[in-house]
Amino acid sequence: MRKVLTTEEWIAKRRAEAAERKKRAKPPKVSKDAIINAHRAFTKIVSFAVYRSGCPDPKGYNEYLEPNMNAEDIGREARAALMASRFITPDHPEWESIMRFPTKEEIKALDEAEKARAGVKTLKALYNGAGSVTLTLQDAKIRLKPWRYRGRSSWEGIRGHEDTVLPEDVSDEAFGKAILDALDVSRSA
Repeated sequence: MRKVLTTEEWIAKRRAEAAERKKRAKPPKVSKDAIINAHRAFTKIVSFAVYRSGCPDPKGYNEYLEPNMNAEDIGREARAALMASRFITPDHPEWESIMRFPTKEEIKALDEAEKARAGVKTLKALYNGAGSVTLTLQDAKIRLKPWRYRGRSSWEGIRGHEDTVLPEDVSDEAFGKAILDALDVSRSA
């Protein structure tokens, strides 16, 4: 006959099981991430602090650049953003301040600042003709993933599209050409 556990015993058992799973879990692979958002008035490149997912890194690369950059320039700037990205573990002293979702107020302030930079009054005007590409450097390979604008300043993956994978040591010009191609895919999706 099975013993019926009390609530406290059941909670203690589940916590012990969770702790055991955590001990056996493989740590995530080290990666570096960045994002390129190309609007009609500017191109913004941001590096991320990464653990399993990423958050914009306040101490990383965060630049507003010209909207129509050539392949070599955008490749060089994107590589600088990837190199500025940090892999941060939960025991890092800045974990709590960096690895968090922005608040609604922070998102609104960012949207307002970008609308002012672009000289427009609405998000629809800001994102009209915009493209977005995420960059991930892992295992000496750079993966480029274009995103489709979904509305309300959010993006979604493009169904049926294969990500572009390049070697880490690709030239800035070839890297930039792949980024520009991915931005074209993003804009036309």
